[in-house]
Amino acid sequence: MRFSAPFRREFVLLVAVVALAHLTSAFGDDKSSSGRKDEAAPDIAPPTREDLADQRMIFIKSALAQYTIQVGDRKEAATISDPCLRWTNPVGGVTDGVLAVYTFEGGGRPAAVGQFFHNGPKHWINEFSIIASDNVRIMRSERLFWKPSEYICKFADLPDSPVPAAKPPLRLAQMRRIAADFSVIDHFGWDESKITIHNLRLLPQPVFRYAEAEKILDGGLFVYALGTDPECNLLLEAYQDDKGARYRYALAPMSIYQLEARYKDTPVWGVERRIILGARCTKYYALKYDPAPGETVPE
Repeated sequence: MRFSAPFRREFVLLVAVVALAHLTSAFGDDKSSSGRKDEAAPDIAPPTREDLADQRMIFIKSALAQYTIQVGDRKEAATISDPCLRWTNPVGGVTDGVLAVYTFEGGGRPAAVGQFFHNGPKHWINEFSIIASDNVRIMRSERLFWKPSEYICKFADLPDSPVPAAKPPLRLAQMRRIAADFSVIDHFGWDESKITIHNLRLLPQPVFRYAEAEKILDGGLFVYALGTDPECNLLLEAYQDDKGARYRYALAPMSIYQLEARYKDTPVWGVERRIILGARCTKYYALKYDPAPGETVPE
């Protein structure tokens, strides 16, 4: 069929008007949809990794502060320090962890070393390594929480000990050299069939320094770590009594796994694998953290 020219012009004009109206409507819908999306967008950005790390640290400090350490008939309790070390352990699935010491207000040798770490959604573990030698009670919110029945942190004179230097910086250099002469092997792994053996890494600086009137001129807490995860503690002390000034040492676990320590290739200390948790622990406490009523636990 053939159309006349005027009709064709009118038809083309009509088609153009309809197309333009449809296009305008489409843009309007997009604009309206975009506007609704903007209105639905949150006003506050989600927390950053740094924000989440800060929130976890607040929780960790609050949880550890619920515990105090009573030693013998001493009226004053040892309380938690600021964290000495923050660490992770991809091998063990730990995404965030802290090491801290429980000390008395007047200073001196720590009563215990505490560890608190995250290894799953709302799954936190707390561990206690006892340094004091006898009659220790861990209290939580002023109630008895746990009491060890065996004490495995024993001080001994360092073989062929150098005379402690007169100044703290020089004593630090001595202690670092002594710590480097120790080595620790860790039989790491929850499943006994999948244990892996690791030579732990000495962190080069003590994570905590202390002194005690009259006898302990200087002391340092060194850690041997799997990556940055502390698995074994070494305490070195410049000690003075009627036998003279010398260095003493003690080792204490920071793990439930078997540990073996040597000094200049001579075996000096060890502790067996201890897959015994909670109230049944005899020498080293480890268990999932049980939140206090109303306490918010981070993911």
